[in-house]
Amino acid sequence: MPQDESVQQAWQWLVPPVVGDEHGRLIPRKQVTAKTPSRLNPEVQPTLDFVEDIEQAGEVQKNYVNQELNRELQELETKLAELNFGIDFLKPYVKSTNPLIHGKPSIKKDELSEILSKESSILDNLQAVFDLDKQLSQLKTEETRLIGQIEMLSPWRALDIPLEELGETRKTVFEAAVMPRKSRAELDRIITEEGLLAEIATLGESQDDVYTLVVYHKEHKENMEKLFKEFSVNLQDFSNFEGTPKELIKAAEKRIEDIEVERGTIKEKSKELSDNLRYFQILYDYYTVEKDRKSAFLKVTDTDKAFSMQAWLPEEHEELVKSTVSKVTDTVYMEFSAPTDEDDMPVLLSNAKLVEPFEVITELYSLPDPRGLDPNLYMAPFFFVFFGMMLSDAGYGIIMSLLAGYALFRFKLAGSGKKFTAMLFLCGISTVIWGAIFGGWFGDLIRVKPMWINPLDNPLSVLILSFVMGVVQIYVGIILNAYKNIRAGKVADALMDQGLWLVLLTGLLMFVMPELAQLGKYMAIFGAVGLILTQGRSQKGIIKKFTSGVLSLYDITGYLSDVLSYSRLLALGLTTGVIATVINTMAKTVAGSIIGYIVMVLIIVGGHVFNLAINVLGAYVHSSRLQYIEFFSKFYDSGGRAFDPLRVKTSYVDLEDI
Repeated sequence: MPQDESVQQAWQWLVPPVVGDEHGRLIPRKQVTAKTPSRLNPEVQPTLDFVEDIEQAGEVQKNYVNQELNRELQELETKLAELNFGIDFLKPYVKSTNPLIHGKPSIKKDELSEILSKESSILDNLQAVFDLDKQLSQLKTEETRLIGQIEMLSPWRALDIPLEELGETRKTVFEAAVMPRKSRAELDRIITEEGLLAEIATLGESQDDVYTLVVYHKEHKENMEKLFKEFSVNLQDFSNFEGTPKELIKAAEKRIEDIEVERGTIKEKSKELSDNLRYFQILYDYYTVEKDRKSAFLKVTDTDKAFSMQAWLPEEHEELVKSTVSKVTDTVYMEFSAPTDEDDMPVLLSNAKLVEPFEVITELYSLPDPRGLDPNLYMAPFFFVFFGMMLSDAGYGIIMSLLAGYALFRFKLAGSGKKFTAMLFLCGISTVIWGAIFGGWFGDLIRVKPMWINPLDNPLSVLILSFVMGVVQIYVGIILNAYKNIRAGKVADALMDQGLWLVLLTGLLMFVMPELAQLGKYMAIFGAVGLILTQGRSQKGIIKKFTSGVLSLYDITGYLSDVLSYSRLLALGLTTGVIATVINTMAKTVAGSIIGYIVMVLIIVGGHVFNLAINVLGAYVHSSRLQYIEFFSKFYDSGGRAFDPLRVKTSYVDLEDI
């Protein structure tokens, strides 16, 4: 394959980011193996998801290349760490723009080339940043030492003897001592009674201690040391100081002032270097891309004549890959194959625009197994309905959708952040709908007749509705599990494991309707007997089979518990309404004067903002819980890894034509 820019670009953009199948599950379905003459250098950037266990060829050469790549990667990691430090150091000195609002600045190829040509001088400036930081660290260390010195010397300010003169003379001992306040008088008494030639002068006091100068005759040294030990007197060591405490404190305070001036000088120098922040950021992103490229090439088998690689790509892009590569070279062999059961396929999710925002719920849990079902299409409607029902205030829903819509329009959101914001926008619409159904408009602040009922007036009806929704979602989960078995060719398992449970549960539900109770009884009996006879089929021996079948009926309690969990739909909806009503009542009680009306407005605004915040969080958490525990547990197989093609991933700028 010729080593030119067109070849590199062909491999850069082989795989668009999204593709799906008929089930809404986005899974790359094809492996591509490519072999070409090895004149293509490591700067080639395929946007393919590389296969780890690639064909081992040219092992000796590959090991050599890997050693070189690993060395280069270590160098890049070091550069990235240094640049990241420089960026963090200079950020406070530069007025930055929010990339969410203004986007990343674009750097064209010519500008990048110019910056790379000045790389040496830029890195010299980076070294200057390191030097400034070192100076700041040294100043900080010195300042800390001086502050500690001042704190230690402050109690001794009254001592007008140079500290270097403390100690022993020919006949006299001078010692600075700290003694417990409660021992001071007793120590004087003993010195007097024993006739010791000693004097204690108080220099300062704290809550528990007394700071003293003790002067005594040298011949009484042994007696004084015993007293010091007995009364827990600590002798202060000033061996490293010269001058009086007052002089030393004054000098330390002056030096601290000088340090602050030096800090100001360093800050000015940092501001002068702040123009380099942009260069640091560009180099950081450039080296990040280089690191990603070289890391990818560790997965490429390379010899002196050719290279071989394996990667995943979405099935529908097979022809795109063939046509793109054929335009630049005919000296390449490519083989496309469907994945086998042993292959570790990556997962690429793609759903309809209205479903896509809810993918963030599944992603927070775990990506689906590549051979399982994508739950998003089936989960999204339930999450949409449940969230709105839990928040259930039209006023809150309008605010929520307006804020989320503004964020989507105003900010340059991407990835999970964009999905999450879009989900909140849709859930706000659901909240408006349910608020209108229940008559909630900032609680009872705006009185609008409910389209159906007020949950505060008739909670039982809403509770029954909650249970009905729970039953529907559980049934969907069981049916999806049956579908999984049928798709895998396990039709009998689907009938015995899911079909019989549907019969039993449906029969039990029919007992609440008198006209269907008789039919329900026979269905329940049929389902129960069927489960007893089939659920122990994997066991050996009739007794074990029968026992396992009977014990399987205990799962009825699990289904009952699952249904009861949906009572939180009512509970959180009531919580939102009750708190909102309490806020409105509190606000009305203070009205009546100008100040009262001002306080009323503050209570209404602050209270409803608080209520909105905590109940949006509650609705999100509990709606997610219903999906994760009650719904996913019925059919969902997790554990997939994300389809992660190599792309130009930058933090600060958009590198064009790279």
